[in-house]
Amino acid sequence: MNSQTENQKNKYTILIVDDEQANLKLLSALVSCYGYHFETAGNGLEAMEKTKKIQPDLILLDVLMPVMNGIETCKRLKEYPDSRHIPVIVLTSLGDKETRLKCLEAGASDFLVKPVDNAELIVRVRNLLQLKEFEDRNKILTEKIQTIEAVQNIEEELKASQKELLKKNEELKDITESLEIINLAIDKERMELQFALDDISYLLKQVADNKDFGVRFTMPDTIVSGHVLKVAELFNKMMDILESQHRELENAYAELKATQSQLLQSEKMASIGQLAAGVAHEINNPMGFIISNLGTLGKYVNRFKEFIQAQTKIIMAAGNNESIEQIKKHLKLDYIIEDTDSLLKESLDGAERVKRIVQNLKSFSHIDEAEWKMADINAGIESTINIVWNELKYKATVKKEYGDIPLTKCNPGQLNQVFMNMLVNAAHAIEKQGEITVKTWHDSGYIYISISDTGCGIPEDKIHRIFEPFFSTKEVGKGTGLGLSIAYDIVKKHNGDIMVESEVGRGTTFTVKIPVVEK
Repeated sequence: MNSQTENQKNKYTILIVDDEQANLKLLSALVSCYGYHFETAGNGLEAMEKTKKIQPDLILLDVLMPVMNGIETCKRLKEYPDSRHIPVIVLTSLGDKETRLKCLEAGASDFLVKPVDNAELIVRVRNLLQLKEFEDRNKILTEKIQTIEAVQNIEEELKASQKELLKKNEELKDITESLEIINLAIDKERMELQFALDDISYLLKQVADNKDFGVRFTMPDTIVSGHVLKVAELFNKMMDILESQHRELENAYAELKATQSQLLQSEKMASIGQLAAGVAHEINNPMGFIISNLGTLGKYVNRFKEFIQAQTKIIMAAGNNESIEQIKKHLKLDYIIEDTDSLLKESLDGAERVKRIVQNLKSFSHIDEAEWKMADINAGIESTINIVWNELKYKATVKKEYGDIPLTKCNPGQLNQVFMNMLVNAAHAIEKQGEITVKTWHDSGYIYISISDTGCGIPEDKIHRIFEPFFSTKEVGKGTGLGLSIAYDIVKKHNGDIMVESEVGRGTTFTVKIPVVEK
């Protein structure tokens, strides 16, 4: 045995499970002689606890044991995700075919009849450990490949984002250059206007001097009037140009702010989408086997119930009615059997709710995709409510009044973003506890969605500004002022409109109106 093989063996730990001390000592000495670490357990329950604690690489398991036999122990080990991958060699004095089949059905990797041949046992242990090591390496390799692929995908997305940012930077550069040209033009017009004002002041001074001190300066009235009219015309012309340039500057500035807000929101929603997709993927896998295991557990419980009922009938038929009834009453078996169905049903319902939330999260993670398709607005609102439920449940009861509305061609991800912003704003507007009402209906070729809250309302002097980028009625640090601006742009892209009604102290209602598009 070379040093490399010795080191390879030393890293493995074998759990030996047997209720006979002599067998434990014999097997411990055997595996220790071949360089393996070992731990021991005297029954199935102790083996379960040790497995959770030390995570052995292989288990040697006896069948006939008190408390929990080897077949049941093997079944339980294979039901738990943390131990189902551990190979199990069953060692038993029962060599019949039925026992062998039960062990293999329970998930045993191999089967040996006592007394076992030491050489054969070590060979089978070595083979299973080598197979396990190969599977572990393959798993690690698969995870590395998946990680590399994920990194490559992220790199591609980053490259696409960088291209988009470069494009936006070029647009911002063009706008900045335009602003510089406008500013130069305004400076020029301002200088010319100042010259005109200087001319007016000079002429007015000349007129005043002419009236008060005729001996100093004489000028015909027609000449004075002509100069004044000429300067007045020049002044009006300069004012018109200045106002026109000022309007162009305001429009350019508004376009710049809108471009910046859209860029910020696009990056924000892309990050949220990646996070949501990752979280949904990670939760979806464990929820799958939780639901599957609960279903299997329900089948097992039904078999236990049938067995207990059959056993009770046999015992009662033998004349031990009073004794069996007392035991059942003492252990509260009737209540436990009845309550087991309820517990399993509630657990399955809870798991299904988590699964639905994950599905909604996976749908919501595609919020930034540009796909236009036929969609159900009611389903999109319901999905969005599930996503933001944690923001709503502590502040308000949500009342839903979904109408019978047709499908329409739209960008469902972008509309979900509109509903999300409005629902979160409604929750933030409610100080302690209130009500949010979501209503949909169809009328004259349009779909209407109204979201009402019983919150603080919006002051009349601010309601006309709520769709402006970066304007917010919230406290500093609690809002970016982009949500309703982005929502407004999205609805306008759908050829729709947003109406708002609000009363301070009573609440606010936002109504979204979008046309029904059939193709």
